[in-house]
Amino acid sequence: MKLSPILSPDGRPMFSAGGGHAWKTAVKHGFVVSLEWVGEGKKSYPAMVIWPASNVFVAGDGAGMWCISRRCITDFVGFNTNDKCTGGPSDHCFREARQALPILGKDPNDKEALVDLVDVVVTFAQELVHMPVAPKEIKAKLDNPAMWDVTTKIKGTNKIIDEVAV
Repeated sequence: MKLSPILSPDGRPMFSAGGGHAWKTAVKHGFVVSLEWVGEGKKSYPAMVIWPASNVFVAGDGAGMWCISRRCITDFVGFNTNDKCTGGPSDHCFREARQALPILGKDPNDKEALVDLVDVVVTFAQELVHMPVAPKEIKAKLDNPAMWDVTTKIKGTNKIIDEVAV
């Protein structure tokens, strides 16, 4: 999720989600779920960003995104000691999902939308936990250049067996 240079009609900053900076994106129960890094550079952190599939280009009320960071996903869904999702949503998950429904353009009293949103959170919670710490572009910038190129050859025939950059 990145800050967009475009402002909304009422002057508020807009954010872009999904696309090239997302690790995985899926659609379930009418919600788009994007597992991505929120923030810039080394200060980015893994998060689940959810928005309705029907209002991609809509501005105003009900055109928001709901973001859950990996740090707090255990408050929403139960996990065992092996980081395996038990599949049970917590009361906190239902409370937060009910508060997020108006942001996503849904009625907070719509029980079906609430259950669908909670199901989306539970379904993708385990993938959020197993998401890489940093995006590929950050890892590439932090990688040091190789110091040596090592080639393994068969002595008699000079046939190359393996090449490695160390």
